[in-house]
Amino acid sequence: MSERMIEDKNVILRRADHLDTEAITALVRAAFGQYTPLIGKPPAPALYDYAALIETGRVRVAVCGVQIVGVIYTYPEQDGGVMLDVLAVSEAARGRGIAMRLILEAEARARRDGASLMRVYTNAVMAGPQRLYPKLGYTETHRGESDGYQRIHYEKRL
Repeated sequence: MSERMIEDKNVILRRADHLDTEAITALVRAAFGQYTPLIGKPPAPALYDYAALIETGRVRVAVCGVQIVGVIYTYPEQDGGVMLDVLAVSEAARGRGIAMRLILEAEARARRDGASLMRVYTNAVMAGPQRLYPKLGYTETHRGESDGYQRIHYEKRL
């Protein structure tokens, strides 16, 4: 078994709390910062108030030791679906399946809460999510501009 596989077993997923705010904000800004030059402005998740989002109880983190290496934020929609609004993994932790674990855990929580559909969108310049979401069973529904961003929208039946 590789050292990387052993490290991955040490990654736990848990609900974020107020003590995580600074680390989550820094992780998201770093993860999305590479796209600012391509988009012409910071991606929307880099601008969010994570203290307020954490208070909703809908932010989950992936933790390795004492370091937050991933974050996901979802929220229920009016039609009973769930929107996956933020997904970020630290540069050092990429390629270890953390994003997939966060998504699968979010889907399981959504199912337990009675949702039958998960939605997500990504910016058109972000190639990684455009590979990841279809791999996990998400289907592209449409493309378009919203809030000044060119977005690709996906959904998955749960």
